[in-house]
Amino acid sequence: MAKVRVNRKDFREICERLAEGESLTKICGDKKLPSWRTVLRHVQDTDHAYEQYRNARALQAEIMRDEIIDLVSAELPNDPKLAQAEVGRRRLEADYKDKMVRQLQPRGVRNREEDKVDEGSGEMVIRWQGVGSSLG
Repeated sequence: MAKVRVNRKDFREICERLAEGESLTKICGDKKLPSWRTVLRHVQDTDHAYEQYRNARALQAEIMRDEIIDLVSAELPNDPKLAQAEVGRRRLEADYKDKMVRQLQPRGVRNREEDKVDEGSGEMVIRWQGVGSSLG
């Protein structure tokens, strides 16, 4: 059995704060919580902790989706040069967050394999169960 590195109360708080959109390094900067290295070792060593962590990260991705929506719908400055610079900055930030969302949610918000979106494979598989081969 793996050694428990992080107590349940602290780990629950860490996962809740992750789900609310905070970064792990910021959360673990709190002196009452273990370091981010200790948390990640705990996640690697404990299956239940891994599932909790994956679920928290999947929820964090939903917050990032909302941040992207807020970012692209915010009003631009009236100055055309500032507006152009702001559009470039927002595009960069939105692209980064979109990439993070895809990495944090490879199996969707419910973090289930059946919800996984297969992008770009172009392959469809059809299987029949219980049908014997009649070719002879």
